[in-house]
Formats: sequence, C-alpha cells, structure tokens
Amino acid sequence: MGNVPALKKIPPEVLSAAHAKLDELTRLLEPYLVMLSQAERQAEIRFGAELMRFLELSHTFSLGSPELFPSYIKEIVFRERFFTVHALWELLNKINQLRDYLWDTETLTGSYALEIAFAFYQNVKIAARRDIPGAGTIYEELKPAFPPTKRKGRKPKKVKDDRQLQPELELFEDLPV
Repeated sequence: MGNVPALKKIPPEVLSAAHAKLDELTRLLEPYLVMLSQAERQAEIRFGAELMRFLELSHTFSLGSPELFPSYIKEIVFRERFFTVHALWELLNKINQLRDYLWDTETLTGSYALEIAFAFYQNVKIAARRDIPGAGTIYEELKPAFPPTKRKGRKPKKVKDDRQLQPELELFEDLPV
C-alpha cells in the first residue's frame, strides 16, 4: 500500500463532542444563513477564488477612489456585503479543509474495513456452499448488499490473506479486534 499514514480509533467522546460543536455552530449561524432552491442556486453566479480576488480588488480600489463609486449605490452596503462574504469565504475554507481531512480519513479507514468485510463475505460464501450451520442465512443477507464489481479493463482487487492483512491491522492497534 505504499506510504500509508497511521490510523487511530476516534474515541466516542471525541465524536460526540464534534457533533455537539457542529450543532452549536449551526445554531450560531442559522439566523444569518439562507437556503436557496436548486433553481435559485443555478441562477446565481458561481462564486470561486477568481471572483473573490476580483471582489477584494474592487473593494480595495473603491476605498482609494470613492469618486468612482456608482452614485446610485450606497458604499456602506458594498462594504457590509464585502465583509460578510469575505468572512464566510474564510470560514468555508476552514470547513472545506476539515471536510477534505474527514473524507480522506473515511476513505482510508473504509478501504481497510471493506477489505476485511470482503474477506468475511468470501468465507461466509464458502461456508454456505459447504452447508455450515448459519452460514446460508448470513450469506443470503449479505448477498444483495455486496457491491457489484465493475470490470472495465482492470482486474478487481484480490482479497488479501491474513498474512498480508496483518501489517495493515497494526495501523489499528488502538482498535479492539
């Protein structure tokens, strides 16, 4: 697997505290947030880094050249909107970084867990064919949930045997087996 970062079990109290903080953040910001419909969202300009740069430059230049500011718009409205969008931009960047960390960690831990689940499924499948008691019931429950394999020019990943899984299991040394 190459250079894989170590994974640690997240204690339940840490996950609970994280959920509570997210709920608190939602309650804190909720009075100031809006929810657009899909049509409304599509009708608005897609905001990104390039537009933020344009907005920052426009704000800076409008401060230095107030005589060029359109007379039919109150400058204070532009300033308030600019500072709000800039603050939200910074907050979103932090949230997006956290989201990326969460997705990467979920992807890696999910990949390891699925390898083990696939190995378990294969063992259950073999045991069901051999009429081992209970295996058939488990197999029938798992079979419809088993993800279909896509075979577009590449071979499906082979399930590793215990000797190959052991180094990866050491990454989860804090987890109960």
